[in-house]
Amino acid sequence: MDIDKVRKKRKNAEAIFTKFIKNRDVFNKKIFCFFEGEDQKYYGIRIEKYADINEENIIFYSCGGKKQVLKLYDMLKKDYSNVKKMFFIDKDFDEKNENAEIYTTPCYSIENLYVSENAFKRIIHKEFGINPIDNDYKKCLNDFKNRKKEFNSEITILNAWLYYQKDKIKEKGQVNINYQNFKITHFFDIKIDSFKINKKITIELLKNEYKESYDINETDINEYKSKLIDENLLRGKYQIEFLKLILNDLIDKNKKRIYFETHLESVNLNPNINILGTFSVYADTPRSLIEFLSNYKKCLIE
Repeated sequence: MDIDKVRKKRKNAEAIFTKFIKNRDVFNKKIFCFFEGEDQKYYGIRIEKYADINEENIIFYSCGGKKQVLKLYDMLKKDYSNVKKMFFIDKDFDEKNENAEIYTTPCYSIENLYVSENAFKRIIHKEFGINPIDNDYKKCLNDFKNRKKEFNSEITILNAWLYYQKDKIKEKGQVNINYQNFKITHFFDIKIDSFKINKKITIELLKNEYKESYDINETDINEYKSKLIDENLLRGKYQIEFLKLILNDLIDKNKKRIYFETHLESVNLNPNINILGTFSVYADTPRSLIEFLSNYKKCLIE
């Protein structure tokens, strides 16, 4: 039995639809929310806060990906138009979805919202106990910005390549590209105070790694790189892996009593476990999300 196939089947649109219609008795009492993967860990507390809906009145459905969320929207929009529903998807490398009934992130994905400068400030303030007036605060923030700039400079070529591949797949059809296994630690050694390149990411390297991918030349890669000037459009999975490495290094340096002026006594976080849930409170909340959720205020008592 292929366990991955079984898991995917449980999260496809048809399986989620079956779960949904089993809840007919609460259709007028609850709000039904459909997300990609684990994204409810980010959206949940924000739905409660900005839509002013009690947690017990929110029904979460974790779908297999953007396509499944959009498919469910199409399945439910006609016959279940009176049921209160929310749909949430990532922008990815696609054009922004203009359907006002479906929330789309203004960045590549929700992971990007965890890796902003402001999110990092909240983490080092609340989790490390470093105050904004401390020298360590300014040092951490300055180093974080420099490392992120260096990382993004090197990872942009991979993002541009993926962007190009996605466009070609839409145009010519699917090819076998298992980029989920790409590990940034194979290419970079990332610390809060240093950034080293172990192996340079190039077009040739990507061609050799993914032999069935569509060919791309320097002109095309530069064109796609120009579309990714805003760091928020870079793939969120790599961004949050970068954040994990930075936080793990800070934790390690504190244990070794190096880097910081003062040893930090109460650092008990683990970035490697459930980062979307644990760090959700520190992630940015876009204005567009606040406006979207505000439209649902009092929707259950109208």
